[in-house]
Amino acid sequence: MSYDLYMLKPQPGEDPMETLERLEEQEEQASPDPAAAERNRRIADALLALNPAYEESVIEHRDIELTAEGGLQLTLSDDQASMNIPYWDSLDPSHLAREIDAAAKAIAAETDWQLYDPQLEKFLDPARDADEFAEMFGVGVGHVQRITAEDDAESPGGERPSLWRRLIGRG
Repeated sequence: MSYDLYMLKPQPGEDPMETLERLEEQEEQASPDPAAAERNRRIADALLALNPAYEESVIEHRDIELTAEGGLQLTLSDDQASMNIPYWDSLDPSHLAREIDAAAKAIAAETDWQLYDPQLEKFLDPARDADEFAEMFGVGVGHVQRITAEDDAESPGGERPSLWRRLIGRG
């Protein structure tokens, strides 16, 4: 489970999650775009300059993924980017908001994309909305802790299904 954020170009009259779904479908069907690849390389280089601790990998010879030691994972695609943060209670939401803000600014410098938070259901500014982000992140951490505690109480010392199976109610 993770807290997910997306950077994309808002489309008037279209729900941002519908925009994201449309963009992902278009990317699956399209040939790789050399201009997008060059732009993503520039963005990745800017992000690595901001945080040299990022580890880089390429997904399916197309998307660039950067992962920070603190858990933030950035994926740069042709027409959008995603940020995923695990619901670890050890993560500092204020530090995450600053890291997200820096990444969002680096991505926006090369694109006309804005940061969308589906948990808050709005486009946001990580610096301005840091408290709101921290509160919602805390809610997610609390849910994961509750699920883990319930599972530990239900099956002490025994085998239990994976977290995924527990979340979807199977097993």
